[in-house]
Amino acid sequence: MPKRRAIDSHIHLWPAETSNENGHSWMTPGMTLAKPHLLEHYYKASQEDQSHDSDVEVEGVVYVETDVRYDAPGSADLATWAKGPLDEILFVRRVIEGHYGVRDNNMLLAVVAWAPMDQPTEVLEQYLELAKDMAGPIAWPRLKGFRFLLQAIAKQSAFEKFVFSNHFIGNLKLLGRRGFSFDIGVDQRSGGNWQLEAIPKVVQLAHDGVDVEREKVVFIVDHLCKPNFEYTGQDATVWAETMRALGSNPKVYMKLSGAFSELTHQMMETPSAIPSLMRFWISTIMNEFGPARIMFGSDWPVCNVHGPGGECAWVAWKDVVKSILEDHGVSTSDGDRIWRGTAAEAYRIS
Repeated sequence: MPKRRAIDSHIHLWPAETSNENGHSWMTPGMTLAKPHLLEHYYKASQEDQSHDSDVEVEGVVYVETDVRYDAPGSADLATWAKGPLDEILFVRRVIEGHYGVRDNNMLLAVVAWAPMDQPTEVLEQYLELAKDMAGPIAWPRLKGFRFLLQAIAKQSAFEKFVFSNHFIGNLKLLGRRGFSFDIGVDQRSGGNWQLEAIPKVVQLAHDGVDVEREKVVFIVDHLCKPNFEYTGQDATVWAETMRALGSNPKVYMKLSGAFSELTHQMMETPSAIPSLMRFWISTIMNEFGPARIMFGSDWPVCNVHGPGGECAWVAWKDVVKSILEDHGVSTSDGDRIWRGTAAEAYRIS
């Protein structure tokens, strides 16, 4: 059987100098992720170094920002308080310019960087100029989108005040005019249904008044919005209604990723049963988005934290996705969209 060609639409990398609390506030000493994670480690995890044994060949990856540490906005000039995210772009630049080897340069196809979406639009405009300078002429064309994690906003009032604010909506419209996408990171299971329920309205507001279709910002939803896989009651109903609303907009894409972080330990005791446990959620996104707007993503190396097999979790997730596609009778051409084509389209990878 021929190998599937894949673009992994969601991976994270960090060098030794940021593999600690100084680089990432969430990275506590001794945790699994508190060590360098580079593409050389990704190749091993995804069996790319033993590609003759693998049924999926990864031809490229999308780097997604890692929520690096930065200072309080306004505590200094923008280049100073946003030094962490700008240095992250510099790290990615070094990968793309070949400082980690030609193979890494060819593998890193697209970048989703952090952006100060909570600041006035003129600050975002300044940041884009700083990011362009930091990326340089070789890496800048691969910077395809931005992310600002919404899931970390724990209070509903603060969340809604922010996502419906003129600043945030104006910033989304700016990204659309500049040809950038925005990755949506919300968390139903840990955050609440209200995080989900706000997102369709955000999408609508970001597109309202934008007459040129190509200037409407593209949204890429991470990790199925982190649903609660334990229950198919009210939470599942709210989730499905949100998927229906999002799926009705052709400018919204969905990542089939991140599930290992939301499944319980009991659910992962039998990895072969995971596709059946996820059936309701997978059937829903298949119906609402279709394969043309669903993309494979591993969430490596975060998938190693809770995923079956620890450092082998990438392979476990790949096998889960294969089983999911088989169980849902996905055709070869539609499977090609999920494994590679959708990511290439959404992130404008040529």
